[in-house]
Amino acid sequence: MKEKQKELIPLIETWAATSAATAAVLPVGLDAAALFGEEVLMVIHVAAMFGHSISRKVAAQALNTGLLGTIVGTAVFEGLNAGYPFTIPVKIGVATTVMTALGIATYEFYKEGGRL
Repeated sequence: MKEKQKELIPLIETWAATSAATAAVLPVGLDAAALFGEEVLMVIHVAAMFGHSISRKVAAQALNTGLLGTIVGTAVFEGLNAGYPFTIPVKIGVATTVMTALGIATYEFYKEGGRL
């Protein structure tokens, strides 16, 4: 398992970049929602790499938080969509940064022995 954990940071970065590129080309509303879905899957995957699963209570809290994140993300992407398709690279950069930060924070949480 330790070897898989060492490989996780590059995997998180790749996952973030791929998800961001996909979300960036979607229409407003769908872009932020798609990114949120990818973020949830990534957090679950990182937790699983450390032998943890996410409880129903935590999943419900994450969905509520994710709803807020989707609203904020939609507002940000709405602004960036004013120059669509020329702002696709900016949307990719924003989404990649946010998702990478979330993935690495999740990785560090579990690496330090965190449990949900």
